[in-house]
Amino acid sequence: MDRPITPLDEFERALDKAALTKEEYELIDYIRYTSVFTQPSLIKDLKRPSKPPLLSVLCQICRKIGSEMPDHFNKVIEWSIKISDHDTKWDAHLICAEALNIDKIPLSPIHGTTLFDVLVVHKELFLGFD
Repeated sequence: MDRPITPLDEFERALDKAALTKEEYELIDYIRYTSVFTQPSLIKDLKRPSKPPLLSVLCQICRKIGSEMPDHFNKVIEWSIKISDHDTKWDAHLICAEALNIDKIPLSPIHGTTLFDVLVVHKELFLGFD
């Protein structure tokens, strides 16, 4: 199953309607601008505490945004479950996914490829060249 591509206009409207806090919006904006990140890089670059885990916070934010674009969010969740090794969803798949190496193996401790999960923003949501 191919990843559902996020309609940018719909995402921007949902982002505006989601009533995010300044800190939540800053996290989304940072991820969209930098594109590749880990939980430790978010903590360091945004000078945030390690608790609660920022990837958990990211999931909460994605649920807020997703509630404003429910049809697309449901497609993303369905895709998330299908690509999961354990048939589980990850709400942050709304904006990002696991980075893969040249052998198409996820960059993650579970796969023995990195010390931390490496995530990358979806291409259509990347803001780095703006």
